[in-house]
Amino acid sequence: MATDGREAFEKQTRTELEPDVGAVDADDPCEQSDHCDREQQYRVPWPNFGGDVALCTHHLARYRKLNPEIWERVRALDGVDDPDIYAVVFNRFLTLDEVPAEIAVDGEKMRRVALGVDGLALYDSAEPDDDGTVRFRTVDRDLEARETVEVSREHAGGFVDWYRTNEGVHEFDPDARAALYGGESA
Repeated sequence: MATDGREAFEKQTRTELEPDVGAVDADDPCEQSDHCDREQQYRVPWPNFGGDVALCTHHLARYRKLNPEIWERVRALDGVDDPDIYAVVFNRFLTLDEVPAEIAVDGEKMRRVALGVDGLALYDSAEPDDDGTVRFRTVDRDLEARETVEVSREHAGGFVDWYRTNEGVHEFDPDARAALYGGESA
């Protein structure tokens, strides 16, 4: 790339990022999203913007799953505790691929809607009741129901929007995304 016409600060060469990684001694909430209120456990390099973030054990496990190359580089750093001891999954999903597309809860057939940022999967009634009631349930990795909300069919989209805004969505099911936003999923 030619350097003519560029300012001095634009001509600087990029150096390798020296991440500030390791165990966190703060009581601050996880930096994954505004929706996570669990305590930070470990700081890792964040590939999206080149900085560092401190994560709770659940989001650290998700980071490990989604960024295996970076994870191995972090593990190889001298003087850094092995982050594997902090990356525990417990009973939460890490990726949408791990969430079954359909389940039965209390004998009711449920469809996958989304994976929340908290690692719980959101499902809705595959077949609404005769009166048009749709049940939304969050379930953990053991497929145990955590919370249930009942809404009328015409308010189902509004509830999903509320869930996305207030609880946080890591990833939508492709069919649910198409239903919410119209057309084919990307």
